[in-house]
Amino acid sequence: MINGIRLKVCGITSLVDADAADAVGADGLGFIFHAKSPRTLAAAQYAAMKERLPLRKKVAVCVGPSAAELAALDRLGFDYFQIHFATETPVATLAAWSQLAGRSRLWLAPKLPPGQDVKPEWLPFADTFLLDTFHADKFGGTGETGDWPKFKRHREAHPGKTWILSGGLTPENIAAAVTATGAKFVDVNSGVEQAPGIKSPTKLQALVLALHNATKHDNPSYR
Repeated sequence: MINGIRLKVCGITSLVDADAADAVGADGLGFIFHAKSPRTLAAAQYAAMKERLPLRKKVAVCVGPSAAELAALDRLGFDYFQIHFATETPVATLAAWSQLAGRSRLWLAPKLPPGQDVKPEWLPFADTFLLDTFHADKFGGTGETGDWPKFKRHREAHPGKTWILSGGLTPENIAAAVTATGAKFVDVNSGVEQAPGIKSPTKLQALVLALHNATKHDNPSYR
């Protein structure tokens, strides 16, 4: 945690990158199980590195999983499940995810088009919501910044939930992002990479330094 801000480093594909994230104080490590992502892992790959990973919270990231797929990830011992899904996903499906994972362990990441907010009927199923940048053909991973005013509006409207800011966060814009949104939890991925799926220790360190400077107690712009 950095001055009250939690940090998740997503798209971890190796022990080297996991250690780099651990070295800068990341609260969580995200592992992507989605075949279309350049940072995807197979369950067997994760299992092979699992015992040597740093003692940070582990997050399984997936897109619209079946009950069987989610159960298989659960057996790998993840702390949380970050599920990206289309807005037309039936409420019954969200309810099933919540029942299997548990509301406190489920992070819902809806693919929200411009002008659309989180639906009230989704709120009971998870304690945590992640808002990423919308792209018509992708579920996250765009490398583009999201709708910061929308994020702030959701965070203020539903203070009882945990809101995670994601989408195109970099060492260069993280200060502006947390100042504009008041985010207390941020998720980074491509913005701290040297190539897709390979994290940059230098960029990770720069992001954490920028986040620290943006949120330290003597900075009047972050309140």
